Amino acid sequence: MAQPLDTSAIQRLVRGARFRIRGQWALEGAATATILAAVTALASIFAVRTQAIAPATGIYLLIASGLIIVVGAIVSASRRIDDETIARRIDRASNLSDRLSTAIAFERALASGAKPSDVDENLTYDLMHAAIRDGVRAAPRANIRAATPFALPRDTRAALGFLAVSALAAGLAIPSADHTPHLFRAVPDRVRPGEMTTIQGEHLMTGLRKPLASLPVSNVLGAPNAPASATAGKRGYVPAEASVFLGAAGAAQPVEVLDWTATEIDVRIPGDADIGDKKLMVYVGGKGIGEVDITILSKKDKEGWKEDAVALDPDEKAYVEAILAELKNVAQRDKVPELEDFAKKIEKLLEKADNGELSKEQLLQELAKAEDALAKDGREPNPEEIQKQLGELGKELKKSEITKPLGEALEKNDLPKVQQELEKLAQKLDDKQLSEKQKEELSKQLDKVAKQMEKQEKDQKQKQDQQQQKVQEEIRRLEKQKEQAKNEQQRQEMERRLEDKKRELQKLQKDQEEKEQSEQRRALKRLQKDMEKAAENLQKPQKDPNQQQQDQQSQEQKDQQASRNLKDAARETGRVDQDRRKQATQKKMSSQMDDLREAMRRAKQKGNKGPNDPFNKNGKNQDFIARARGQKGSGQAWKPGQGQGQQGQGQGQGQGQGQNGQGSGSGGSEWGTGHDDNLTGDPTAKSGNTKDDDLQGKQGDKGGSTRETILAAAQKGFASKRYEKVYQDYQRIVEEVMRTEKLPSSYKYYVKRYFAKIHPSTSEATEGNPQ
Repeated sequence: MAQPLDTSAIQRLVRGARFRIRGQWALEGAATATILAAVTALASIFAVRTQAIAPATGIYLLIASGLIIVVGAIVSASRRIDDETIARRIDRASNLSDRLSTAIAFERALASGAKPSDVDENLTYDLMHAAIRDGVRAAPRANIRAATPFALPRDTRAALGFLAVSALAAGLAIPSADHTPHLFRAVPDRVRPGEMTTIQGEHLMTGLRKPLASLPVSNVLGAPNAPASATAGKRGYVPAEASVFLGAAGAAQPVEVLDWTATEIDVRIPGDADIGDKKLMVYVGGKGIGEVDITILSKKDKEGWKEDAVALDPDEKAYVEAILAELKNVAQRDKVPELEDFAKKIEKLLEKADNGELSKEQLLQELAKAEDALAKDGREPNPEEIQKQLGELGKELKKSEITKPLGEALEKNDLPKVQQELEKLAQKLDDKQLSEKQKEELSKQLDKVAKQMEKQEKDQKQKQDQQQQKVQEEIRRLEKQKEQAKNEQQRQEMERRLEDKKRELQKLQKDQEEKEQSEQRRALKRLQKDMEKAAENLQKPQKDPNQQQQDQQSQEQKDQQASRNLKDAARETGRVDQDRRKQATQKKMSSQMDDLREAMRRAKQKGNKGPNDPFNKNGKNQDFIARARGQKGSGQAWKPGQGQGQQGQGQGQGQGQGQNGQGSGSGGSEWGTGHDDNLTGDPTAKSGNTKDDDLQGKQGDKGGSTRETILAAAQKGFASKRYEKVYQDYQRIVEEVMRTEKLPSSYKYYVKRYFAKIHPSTSEATEGNPQ
């Protein structure tokens, strides 16, 4: 077999032809891709000009359009083409009678090692070599240009058409909408510190990243004027690159943004914002987009109150403050910190109500919560039962001289004295002031008392179980009688009695549960254990001559332990006394709680509009307070025509003319709703020359009888010490009457408001010289 021949000349022709063919294909692909690129570029230009996309995004899309052409050319030129096919195109274009393609085919066959099927193998190989040499000799006559001519792509016209249309369309003037952000107003534009408002505008999302579609809709806030507490913790979309400020450019303070949309910005005014006319300035990306006017109102200004905000008039507020002052005094006197904390909570509620931050419903709810917090678990349901038990223990302890003072204190239920006597006994043990006989007697008495307390507890438990068992048996009997009832009337009667017994059983079970949770009874159990341990430690052991010194040391240690037990018993007695005073105070203050609730229930709401002080009630109140303090009053406050009337609304008005003013309005077909305190007209005119003198009350504790004191207070005010004492006496009597007799709550309300009205001016009574 001969060596392969050199066909490099043919291969160079094939490579050159392939390059030209791929170039033509690239032009074809680019032309076709230009159509798609033109459409994409046109769409990008329109999107930018209509501000559907940002300019930067449009530039990226134009670059992508150019890349489409490049990609189309590359993809088209990357198609595969066989060497033999290229050689055949050259043969046909150059009239070489397939010499080049035959040479490439034979060379490929020889390189693969294929054996010819002819009989004479050597002859076949010689012919193949001859054909290859013939192709090589014909190579110089090949015309590559004729075989692979360049021509315009098929889609050239279409591509040029799309490019022309795109260029013309891009040059058209398209009216674009103004998407510049604008601010309109703040709603509401008069708010108080800490409240919400909404800045209204348009295109407020321009220049901001759009919020994620996955943001929860529940973050959208409620009413713009809702209090800060109602929306605490709730936020919508808050862009990081935007901000809102309150005030002037040089002295602005940041404002909390709660939600940001294309048309509204919800913000909360700072709680420490200054009162007055301000500006809300909005910034996006550090650049101001506008400002709106807003007025910051004082918290006392009722204009900014909600329609359902509770409004306490001066009399009601003074009445409630008087009740709170009494609660504080009682809490400090009886050393009940829980009651003092309750009074502080109510004061905060009053402050919120005075600022218009609470509705009447909210005020009553918060009052109920504070009352529930005051009445915690551990209340003793039957304190009289405990007093009786302690009295019986006192009778037993009185029988011995060593425990007689302790027994007398217990019999009188003087628990502070009981605590002192237990501490005295413990101190005597520490100081070794008790003889062996006294120790033995003390041990016997303490042991008796401990066992008696244990017996009392068992008897009470047995009595409770017997009562419940009796009621349960009665329930079963009534259920059986109900089933055997002969008619409907008997059945209904059995049902009624059965329900009564079930309620009785529930009450017994509740009382038992409260007794088990009672702090006083738990303290008494610990007291019983301490006395039992003290009695055990005071017991004298039997004498042993061999261990006399050791027994003496052991007895001294037991005496010390007994002293500690008595001190523990004294502390438990103090706990019982503290809980008893707390419960007694709460029971006593239940009347004040009813008074508070009644005052809150009677409080008006801002939405209950009516005449705006038509009879000068506020002026009369101020004059009364001044005169009550012994100061000079204003006679003008009580003259007719001094009130500030409010033009009536609705029907029922008419024309009228009086001495002090005129009114006008169209007559109505229904009666009016107003009221005139001056129905009796002016007082009878005086004759002669008279002169008004103001009598100034002086402070002091001297004076005559109770009648004279009251008369003097009516003329000179409530600024004397003697009047203060008379007031306290009468108030105590009235409180006792209202506590013991059943009176409607409305009657109690007016009586207590009256006493709050004539309360002595204690703050002013300390000034000046006593008379």
